[in-house]
Amino acid sequence: MKKLSRLALALVATSSVILAGCGGSDSGGLGSTGPGTGGGGGGTTPGVSTVAVSGIVADGLLQNAKVCLDVNNNRICDANEPSAMTDAAGAYTINSAVGTNFPVLAMVTAGATVDSDYGLLNDSYMLMAPAGKPEFVSPYTTLVQSEVDSGRSQNLREAESTVLAGMVGTAGQVGGLSLYSNYTDVSAGAPSAVQLKMYGAAQLLAKSFAATQTLVGSNSGMELSAALGQAAGSSMKHLLTQVSGTLTLANRDTIFAAVKDSVVPTTATLASIAKAKAKTAAEPIEGAWIRTTGNQKEVFLFAGDGTFVHQTVATAITSTTAFDNGFGSRYGRYTFEGGVLKTSLIEASGQSGPTNGSVSGVTISGNTLSGGGLSLTRLTSATNPLVGGWITPNGSDKPQFLLFLDDATYVHSTFYGEDDFQTGSSSFFETARSAGMQRGAYSQTTTVSNITQISFSTIATAQIATTGSPVVIDFNGNLSIPGDPGVAVLQSDGAVSMEGARFVKLGTVMGAKAISGLSETTRSRLWSGRYFSRSLGGNPALNQYIYVRGPNDVITFNQAVAGSDVNQPCAPVVGPFTSVDPADGVLKQFVIGTGTAASAGYAQRRLNVGTPASFLVYTPITRPTNATARCALPL
Repeated sequence: MKKLSRLALALVATSSVILAGCGGSDSGGLGSTGPGTGGGGGGTTPGVSTVAVSGIVADGLLQNAKVCLDVNNNRICDANEPSAMTDAAGAYTINSAVGTNFPVLAMVTAGATVDSDYGLLNDSYMLMAPAGKPEFVSPYTTLVQSEVDSGRSQNLREAESTVLAGMVGTAGQVGGLSLYSNYTDVSAGAPSAVQLKMYGAAQLLAKSFAATQTLVGSNSGMELSAALGQAAGSSMKHLLTQVSGTLTLANRDTIFAAVKDSVVPTTATLASIAKAKAKTAAEPIEGAWIRTTGNQKEVFLFAGDGTFVHQTVATAITSTTAFDNGFGSRYGRYTFEGGVLKTSLIEASGQSGPTNGSVSGVTISGNTLSGGGLSLTRLTSATNPLVGGWITPNGSDKPQFLLFLDDATYVHSTFYGEDDFQTGSSSFFETARSAGMQRGAYSQTTTVSNITQISFSTIATAQIATTGSPVVIDFNGNLSIPGDPGVAVLQSDGAVSMEGARFVKLGTVMGAKAISGLSETTRSRLWSGRYFSRSLGGNPALNQYIYVRGPNDVITFNQAVAGSDVNQPCAPVVGPFTSVDPADGVLKQFVIGTGTAASAGYAQRRLNVGTPASFLVYTPITRPTNATARCALPL
């Protein structure tokens, strides 16, 4: 709390600041001179009428950051744009002769900008606030502007709703504060738990913005703005579970190392987005392809952004097998050039299918894909334009696909959405309500106005084998959409819209431009920064812990015996694994529920290591303390 006490003093010293009103209204500036009164293009010119735009810049309060009005909307502080420098309290005032209703940019410069928490900064990054919102420029306002600049949200209101939705609820626990709230303001008393949580997450976001800027380049303007929230915006619940308050520099860097892949887009992700945006037509392989073997039906979806998903959508299990083995999924990246289909896995969960490698001699003739052991049929219909594979056009937070089959049935599936919060007693993955697969029937009705309405009803169940005889359960059949019953509309632009989702068809121009969201970020949200444990038994009972620092970086350590010195490091464990991402992609197995019986509830997914015959089951837990681990956690 000493850090916040110093912050409180700084804020009291600037309590006379009158901020520019919401919506871009004009008001007075700082009642003092210094860095916040000018600099750059922010000075006044005799005989020219100016208005003041004032505010505070922070992840922690930032001194000596350049703040400008982005008059030409290129997300670069150009030399001729009104600007100012922040003072020791993070405050600025820009005197503008061109008005106030422009986005605000704050440029943090390595070796020049000072953070009230961390001192002189070693990384450069950009913060932003939408036009009319200059009062508090923060990582959260940056996420909002990034949503708009990327096209992930169509307008400011939608962007605000999207970012906030990713923060509130069981995991986020940020109720009571808005995206524009000054979470550093403790002048009225002690900081609330919500303030502290937002503060700590903001510190991690700022670190992610610096890493993203290094990846994209600092002078890329709109490209950089769009990238800042590409991964971070949909990972906020994951991020918020990692913090409970402000972070020391060491702790920030430790946690960031664990969640980096969740909040910083990879080069592959950014390249796939650029590829899809540049498309003017769909490639022949893009779309949904079906392989039917007896009673088993598999779907292969190839999206225009170079990603694929494979899932078994119908099967009849006649013998005992690993629980959930029949309905797992695989997704990753692909290329198809010169008859060679190359695939690289991002995630595989208990499902046979594509691996890391290539298949040669693949040809596409009409609606048939064959060669190299593949024999797939395109899901299409000459009479029903609905039949085919549909995906959400931007699946960053919750990748989804919808299949309309030619037998009037549908399959809807989601993959690990943003609600992957972790508690000590329930799921850290999506619960059955919002992830998994739903099957059912659909029908079409064309109204007098030539509007095609689609009605859904959930009718199908999935057969899942348990350790005994096969049983039939409703496999995640209570997905929130399409609903049972549910209704959708085929829009004039060719999209299918329903409450809670919008889908575009693969194989069309609009589908070719879609971003599937099946990225390294999606995968990292599953694992990074997570703790698991399993009982080792004994007297006293001891535990083994797992801490996942990244998709390929796992620490295991045993709980020390009673009475051990909590200041001593925990003893590392060798085996049973060194990575949760082996080349074959099958090390991970999922078990839904606390058991395999149908009465288990199917609410919790657990990490299993090994083979189905000898699983070691690790249950997700909250971060253990040194006292419970009886040793100093290796962080």
